[in-house]
Amino acid sequence: MKTCPTCGYDSPDDSEFCMRCGAYFPDSRGQPSEPAAVPQVEQKPTEGAERAMEQGFQEMTGDDFAGAVARWSEAIKAGMEVDDATYERMLSECVGAIMRSVSKQGVQSRTGVGDLAVLLDDRDLVTDILSGLDSRAEHLGFQRELMNTANEYMFLSIESFSVYTDLNDLIVICDEAIRVFTGMADRVESLEPVESKYDPKTFLLNYIQFFQVLRDRLQVAIDRTPASELEFLSDYWADKSGARFSDMIMGASNMNAQLIAAGWLGNKLATKTRDMQIDAFLTTYLAPAKQKSS
Repeated sequence: MKTCPTCGYDSPDDSEFCMRCGAYFPDSRGQPSEPAAVPQVEQKPTEGAERAMEQGFQEMTGDDFAGAVARWSEAIKAGMEVDDATYERMLSECVGAIMRSVSKQGVQSRTGVGDLAVLLDDRDLVTDILSGLDSRAEHLGFQRELMNTANEYMFLSIESFSVYTDLNDLIVICDEAIRVFTGMADRVESLEPVESKYDPKTFLLNYIQFFQVLRDRLQVAIDRTPASELEFLSDYWADKSGARFSDMIMGASNMNAQLIAAGWLGNKLATKTRDMQIDAFLTTYLAPAKQKSS
């Protein structure tokens, strides 16, 4: 781990910036380079790649979401080309597995879905799954299932920050999340109730609030950054691992959720920490352009 000399936060060894405050590490203050062109090497799918792809479908049928995603990623890396029919099948299985899980207790792992989406660079896997969840949620009749679907939608929207590197694309995702959660909040009280310490609608309103705050911060960053720099940053981060960004946004989301139960002092602290996490994301995201122009 690397320890930030500015704030003392520990980040992974391969980090160029502090994951909390966005400061450059001492050995990473050189001029950020333009994304290197990745040579396109044509690969032909091996028998193993085809087998891994089919194993993925089998594991998804058994509701092993993370296992299926891992197999599909393995197949694509081995040269498997995903045609339209295969992609639609993958998408249908992803949405189906998630919707089957919303009536169950416990947290289901979605590990690897962002990485798979990056491999499917000519598709929009995450946003397509989100659209599928939105459509299926309209037919739910129980508060528990709707709230679990909302949690899945929340996670995948945040996971988008590890897939999409254009701030304008992230604005669209925030707008869609606000629209979807608003629709859920409008109908949740008409569904079969669930025993809960907190009103389900309160959670949905909290989700709406979070994406409104996040969207506003993104818009301010866009308005203050020249279009040429935004284009550079989108290309720059497309060549980097974006996992740190979804981690930052998830941390901010968790702080926002604490507003539901926190008292006055707790609300102030949670709000401040939430905003710091969002600012850390934006500081890190914008830093290469500022370093490039200095």
